[in-house]
Amino acid sequence: MRRKVFPKSLSVWMVVLLILLALGDPVFAQQSATIYFTNFNTGYSDWAASSNVASVAAPSIQPNSVRLRRTGTITRTISTAGYTGIGVTWNIAASALENPDHCYVEVNTGSGWTAIASLGNGQDTSTFFAGTASLSAAADQNPSFQVRYRAAGDALGDYCYAEDLTVSGIPASGPTNTPTPTGPTPTPIPGSTVPGDPLTGSGDVTRTLLTYNNLMSGSSTAPVDDGAFALPANAAMPEHTFEGRLELFNEATSGGFSEIRDDYAYTGSGDSPRKHLPEFSFQFVQNGSHFIPVSQGLSYTGHPYWNYIVGPGRIWKENSDNGYARVSFPFALIQRNSNCTHNGVMTFLFNGVSVSNVRYQITQETCVYFKFNMWGQLSAAYTAQTIPNAATLRSNHAAEVTNRLPTKPIADLATDFPGSGVDVSAFGSGVTAAHMTSYGVVINGTNYVSGCGTRYGQYAYCGSLRLPSYSTAKSAFASVALMRLGQLYGVNTYNLLIKDYVSEYASSPGVWTTVTFNHAIDMATGNYRLAGYEADEAGSYMETFFLAEPYTNKITAAFNFPNRRLPGQLWVYHSSDTFILARAMNNYYVTQGGGDIFNMVRDQVYVPLKLSAGTLTTLRTDNSPTGAPLGGYGLFWTQDDIAKVAILLNNQNGMINGSQILNASMLADSMQDDSADRGMDTTGTTAFKYNNGFWAKEMTPSEFPQYACSFWIPFMSGYGGITVVMAPNGATYYYFSDNEEYFWYDAINETNKLSPMCP
Repeated sequence: MRRKVFPKSLSVWMVVLLILLALGDPVFAQQSATIYFTNFNTGYSDWAASSNVASVAAPSIQPNSVRLRRTGTITRTISTAGYTGIGVTWNIAASALENPDHCYVEVNTGSGWTAIASLGNGQDTSTFFAGTASLSAAADQNPSFQVRYRAAGDALGDYCYAEDLTVSGIPASGPTNTPTPTGPTPTPIPGSTVPGDPLTGSGDVTRTLLTYNNLMSGSSTAPVDDGAFALPANAAMPEHTFEGRLELFNEATSGGFSEIRDDYAYTGSGDSPRKHLPEFSFQFVQNGSHFIPVSQGLSYTGHPYWNYIVGPGRIWKENSDNGYARVSFPFALIQRNSNCTHNGVMTFLFNGVSVSNVRYQITQETCVYFKFNMWGQLSAAYTAQTIPNAATLRSNHAAEVTNRLPTKPIADLATDFPGSGVDVSAFGSGVTAAHMTSYGVVINGTNYVSGCGTRYGQYAYCGSLRLPSYSTAKSAFASVALMRLGQLYGVNTYNLLIKDYVSEYASSPGVWTTVTFNHAIDMATGNYRLAGYEADEAGSYMETFFLAEPYTNKITAAFNFPNRRLPGQLWVYHSSDTFILARAMNNYYVTQGGGDIFNMVRDQVYVPLKLSAGTLTTLRTDNSPTGAPLGGYGLFWTQDDIAKVAILLNNQNGMINGSQILNASMLADSMQDDSADRGMDTTGTTAFKYNNGFWAKEMTPSEFPQYACSFWIPFMSGYGGITVVMAPNGATYYYFSDNEEYFWYDAINETNKLSPMCP
């Protein structure tokens, strides 16, 4: 019998007594798969209990344990049919024992009970001990195999605690508990149509984190370095093809959580659904070493707090994985009805018919008010399925990777522009490093990018990390939608009246009879409460708007402002105005024979621009894919996506593949190319203008002596610390952060060294 015994604390002087069964072939740790697992977080109803048994919150490894008092027992029958090399991994603790009291873990193969672990007096400190016992052949292929936890005390004050238990085995020939694939002929391996494939490594990878044994029978007690999830340099092509569904189990009750910041007191010391993943059940296809979700955009889960975005990952071979392929992929938790984005990654092993446990962790976010680490290891199942559009999914992903902009590290600016004297440290400066998600400089068609730091090293999929738009959507969605309508139906579109397309205006305390689409995109409707700089946006009435999820509640809150001025006279920042405009554009587009306004932008702008699949959805009302798009926030970029949007606006003059997609005159106004239309003065300061959903700053020699001329710089801005600055020298500087730091002058000034602003 092979055994591992270790306490779940630093009290290593304690010893656990293991009573071993007959020796068998020590291959259990080599190729085992999980037959049964429980952490008792939802109780012990599937176990037979006798005497004094109850669930308790502490002590525990996971949120709950089962407490056995005096002579309490819990027993479970687990069929091992189809498996050999059976092993049991157990966790047990004790308190208040005296001689001769004991706590036991026992098994029964049909010849009576035999203890595989026990604790006695001196080991009763409420400290959990764990061990793995490899059993004799009597446990193999045994439909009546039993395991139990048993207390052997002489008083009700003698306590034993049962925790996480796993029964594992090696799949025998013939049926197992995982369906045999019935899908199509696997994609040929090696090779794919994705740039960079096939992998050319030997598979000799030195791995100390997330090893084969960790994923097969280990557990997760804390996050690890994110690099452990990344494709290693010497990875080899996989020998198995995944096409079907990956489903996780016990998401709602398992996993760890540590709070970093919680401004709204979402969670306390107790358990909460916010501390756990939503139900996870997604389909994937494979193209060579690329692991591709069938659904890559925002997935509405029905969870009270979280939705998902699942991104494309990789699948590869490491020789130490005993013939399994190793899979990892990025995902993000998206706060329901909000743009807050918490980025994580998952990994597991796959042998063509079954999967190991799935390890996950979240160690990074772009979210001012709610920051945390989340981690865990869950049992999972693979169901082979024929994905009807698998070939299209493979082709689309290959095309998306092929069409990404060339990328280089930020540091390469110094070598690519020799003699410029550019100080690359200026990029990303002014923003606290711990709160910076990502930044980059786009110039001459190349995206010079930063890394993507987490609290545990660099993110494994920086190019696929999801970046929330927040109010950059006012520019890149709402304004772009209006420019597209202008190109399709003429500039008179901007003068259409809100009242003719959003009937709910009639119940507003404001006056909307003469408010145009253009007034709304400029945030100059004349309907507001407080004129101070973003005073309304931070007020309780706007909080009602942001929290409202049903469309009827949200549109009512959006119109809930009295009239103070005529439209066009004063700029007052309102995300609600952009929501109203998005609804008006939607309804106008329907009258022209079109449909959903976001889908128009998706199909006519984003898809031709070759943005990633995960960007082609948006937050909507009613927590539903059929709800109304929010307009003023709710998109999710990658580094490549935001760079392409900036190039469309700043370099391509609204043209894609030689076709004018956006109305040129409105775009010129937005990009400050029309000196006769600078836009609205922003309240509280005249240093900035606001025009068609874009901010702008005039750079003058008096304020910036390095320049010999004055010029304007348009930019997008988002809540928390998001900026996309599009300079007239053709360079764009962008960053995504979440510490409410807005600092970009030094960075944009450095781009002047790469391409002068002034002739």
